[in-house]
Amino acid sequence: SGRGWESLSEWLSPCENLGIAAEHGYFIRWGSKKEWETCYTSAEAEWKNIVEPVMRSYMDATDGSTIEFKESALVWHHQDADPDFGSCQAKELLDHLESVLANEPVVVKRGQHIVEVKPQGVSKGLAVEKVIHRMVENGNSPDMVMCIGDDRSDEDMFESILK
Repeated sequence: SGRGWESLSEWLSPCENLGIAAEHGYFIRWGSKKEWETCYTSAEAEWKNIVEPVMRSYMDATDGSTIEFKESALVWHHQDADPDFGSCQAKELLDHLESVLANEPVVVKRGQHIVEVKPQGVSKGLAVEKVIHRMVENGNSPDMVMCIGDDRSDEDMFESILK
């Protein structure tokens, strides 16, 4: 899921044996009694100091927009803004961020009513590959894999399943 680990932990707590990938695979937990794992360190997030002021200026200029602070990403939301203005601002923000972050180890993506900046190598597709690989490695090949999504960020996941 693209959601944060706190929300997923709360929502899915009754499912003790359910493994979860949060924040597009930045965090993985193999069961409700296990700790959340990540391959990244906060030292790799210096880019956030560049992104936040840029997003804040677009938020200030766009009524109804907000910034979501994740451990792995910063996300500018414009679903509550004027649809046309929000969409134009999103395109402008995307171009602005791609320009200032050209030499940073991040990806700038546009989704449904969002512009998101996250570390390179973080995707739902890579998370699926990691989970399946680890399950097979541990002798627990999955009987079934189900993926559900409604956004461009889910396409990587679907492509990985086909592999």
